[in-house]
Amino acid sequence: MRSLAMVAILLGGFMWASTAAAADLELGKKVYEKKCASCHGADGKSNAKMEQTLKVKIPALAGSAVKPDSELLKLVSEGKKPMPSFAKSLSKDEIDAVVQYAKALATGKVAGGK
Repeated sequence: MRSLAMVAILLGGFMWASTAAAADLELGKKVYEKKCASCHGADGKSNAKMEQTLKVKIPALAGSAVKPDSELLKLVSEGKKPMPSFAKSLSKDEIDAVVQYAKALATGKVAGGK
């Protein structure tokens, strides 16, 4: 009986974590579409027209899949020319969510585009 209760608790925790992760990815997608896709492309493979406009190479997100979260969180928060800082326009939760979404997009765990 005690083992059954422990299994139920573990499954409940897992289901909560899965739901929270899905909600974070949904928030990340919304932020990405609003703040990132115009330069990085809806699919994370960059936007050629924006590169021509800005006269700069905009990196595809594929490389973000292997970078540590701390590096990406700093990049999004502080920016890197020509990418602006988002520390004042996004909450910590939004920045966390968009980093996780970008990594999921880069690894093909989510599909890009609207």
